[in-house]
Amino acid sequence: MSDKLDSVPTCELQERAEQLGDHDWGIVMEAATALARADQEGIAAVLWGLSHPKARVRRGCADFLDHHGTDACFATLHWVALHDPAAAVRRVAVHSASCQQCKPSPLTGDLVGLLVQVALEDPNRHVRDKAIGGLGAQPQDARAVAALEQILHTETDPRLWSQAHHALKHQDPTYKARVDAQARERGIAAARAVKEQALLGHSPEEP
Repeated sequence: MSDKLDSVPTCELQERAEQLGDHDWGIVMEAATALARADQEGIAAVLWGLSHPKARVRRGCADFLDHHGTDACFATLHWVALHDPAAAVRRVAVHSASCQQCKPSPLTGDLVGLLVQVALEDPNRHVRDKAIGGLGAQPQDARAVAALEQILHTETDPRLWSQAHHALKHQDPTYKARVDAQARERGIAAARAVKEQALLGHSPEEP
């Protein structure tokens, strides 16, 4: 990590990081612009903000890293995603760590390992939902396949089960081929049943 990220942020940049948790969206956007302009020193201030006593500030700082996070941020985001006491903060941290398309360059940390741990262990349904969905956007990985199979066998929440099903279709081509074939068979059977009902409905009446 660079010296600028290791250094204590200036009071001005700390204040900007705190403003990321403001209720006024205009203030949030102004603070985000100033922090982005400060480059690495701005990132250092945001990382400082991830340990702020107010959950709203921590969530705002985690959200900032969705677009501005670098590899230097991954360790802190990883910790927050697993250990922050507020579920809303953990959920945003999971998204910011795993969402790659909004960042200047993709993060190279062990995203799959993080997402698997959150998907299997987090006590909050919404946080797990974000992690399970994230696995569907990652490159194929045996750890993801094993975790998603476990979720499909044990999960009772329909939303989480559906997320795991779609994520596993991406992670395991064999699973995708099997369930797609089953869906086609059900479609054919349903169409056949409709056709048979239509024929019965138009059959001549018995005398």
